[in-house]
Amino acid sequence: MKNLLILLLGSLTLLSNAQNRCGTEAHTLELIEQYPDYAKAKAKVNTETENWIANNPNYQTKTIISIPVVVHVVWNTTAENISDAQIISQIEILNNDFRRTNVDTINTPSVWQGIAADCEIEFCLATTDPNGDATTGIDRVNTTQTSFGMSGDPVMSVSSGGADPWNQDDYLNIWVCDLGSGLLGYASPPSSWSNPTDGVVIGYKYFGNTGTAQPPYHKGRTATHEVGHWLNLEHVWGAWGSCGNDQVADTPTQEEENYSCLSFPSVSTCNSTPNSPNGDMFMNYMDYTNDACMNLFTAGQKTRMVSAINQYRSNLLNHNLCSGTPPSPSWDCVNGGCVDPGNGNGNYSDYNTCVNSCNCIAISLPISETFQNNILPVNWSITNNDNDKTWEITNTAGYNSSSSVYINNADYAANGEYDDLILPTLDFLSSSSVNLTFDYAYSLWTDPNASQIWSDTLIIFLSTDCGNTWQNIWEKAGQNLVTTTPIYNPFSWTPANNNDWQSEVINLDNYVNQDDIVIKFRNVNQYENNLFLDNINITSNINPNVVEDIEISQIVYPNPTHNILNIEIKSSQLTSLVLDISNSIGQTVYRKTINLTRERRIKVNLNDFSEGIYFVNLITSTGELYTKQVSYIK
Repeated sequence: MKNLLILLLGSLTLLSNAQNRCGTEAHTLELIEQYPDYAKAKAKVNTETENWIANNPNYQTKTIISIPVVVHVVWNTTAENISDAQIISQIEILNNDFRRTNVDTINTPSVWQGIAADCEIEFCLATTDPNGDATTGIDRVNTTQTSFGMSGDPVMSVSSGGADPWNQDDYLNIWVCDLGSGLLGYASPPSSWSNPTDGVVIGYKYFGNTGTAQPPYHKGRTATHEVGHWLNLEHVWGAWGSCGNDQVADTPTQEEENYSCLSFPSVSTCNSTPNSPNGDMFMNYMDYTNDACMNLFTAGQKTRMVSAINQYRSNLLNHNLCSGTPPSPSWDCVNGGCVDPGNGNGNYSDYNTCVNSCNCIAISLPISETFQNNILPVNWSITNNDNDKTWEITNTAGYNSSSSVYINNADYAANGEYDDLILPTLDFLSSSSVNLTFDYAYSLWTDPNASQIWSDTLIIFLSTDCGNTWQNIWEKAGQNLVTTTPIYNPFSWTPANNNDWQSEVINLDNYVNQDDIVIKFRNVNQYENNLFLDNINITSNINPNVVEDIEISQIVYPNPTHNILNIEIKSSQLTSLVLDISNSIGQTVYRKTINLTRERRIKVNLNDFSEGIYFVNLITSTGELYTKQVSYIK
């Protein structure tokens, strides 16, 4: 039954993607129907382009074109208010893709390496706004709108909850927001008509390659595709149907759009004629394949884009709005994180002062969570943007236990949604070495050798600034994520025993001496099978900042204990220390200064403590000397 549902869902997904991955054609049709003058101007574009190319054979001898960009971030939830780092990552991707400095140029088939083009077009965040004032090129607008559609371009107007454009003759306006109906993005192709809705719109989950960027559209190629439309490129299979003409001679004629990642060559047939031996140019930015599979524009596409700039966007050539000095960095506290408003007028001139005032308070290591208490610990959180299936504690399976945290992907039919399990803010300042360890269990539902491949994805992100920006430090999907034999089980799967689990160790030494660390586990759903996590531990070695040659020994017993914990301490050099007992999330639950000249054996009654894992810490005036993990079972 599930296989049938998957096949039906796959068919619906393809139809949905054909309509919704890119909305440019539908948007263009709407403009044609709404504005008769635009319809007339649009009908002349191809002829005008051909004439310009014929009359300007030496256009390539001109200097590199630099396009100033303003990014309007129109946000309702914290996740939609994407970081400056995510925006900058998208500008870098645009530059790499249009200048052909992208690292995946090596994936361009050899037969097309000769026509793969450096388009000599660059992008920069504007440093001068329309009033002549300094700017970062980032415009943030908080809205009450939970999402935006394409019809009528509501995101492009303050009156409908969006952001008004900057002068569209002078800037490339990009709006980033929550786009409804599964739409990734859309753009306004150029013409001689002055378009009040000129610009590019991208969903916040598909912008840049960090932060909220979501696989398989997490490498910034949605913006590359839509900016291609903004510069007069059509889909490689042509406009308004299949086997069409994209007006570019060096792109093969292909039957229709492609999805996922294909193997070269992938041959299609138009008018009973296969485009063999090389097949479709499915790695072209103007197809619909996954971001990771796109890697080129052609020389013919470059010519068409340069023509569009000279004919329809020529004001971009007349000034440089990226040459000024941006405002000095400043920060405001927004939803627990520090955000630069981009105008130099933030409440804090120092980032660390903002963080301290924004209640980003870190707890010390170690932390250990075994999910035995049926509720998440204090300071752990879950992000569940679609209010559907998400991380929850289950008593059906665990590694060396009967409990864990899991997400029910087997019944989670909303493809492409992500859910985050977020740990508390952590302090690595006193650590010389840190490791993240965890156990996980996963099985595919669908045979990976089937024609349609599906898989959920597990990603681990780390932030060094209290969750304002994120780095991907670990990712697995498909067979790489599977922990079972056989690798697929066509039913709602639960691990049967420890053999169905796998353990992972991630070294975090690159982040020691920092105190604003946040780690989150992200599930990216593709309606495959259940994913389980257990025994999430972050352990550290303490910096050797104590007096040399201090000798200390201790005995902590019994372990596990049911009521009384005995601690015996011996040291020939110390006269006092602090006994600190913390729970699994680093909260101190018992603290006492010990005078070792009078007291070397301590009894601690745990009857009022909650059942779980505790850490006994012996602390001198110069730092922590020893940590012992104990279990308390009532």
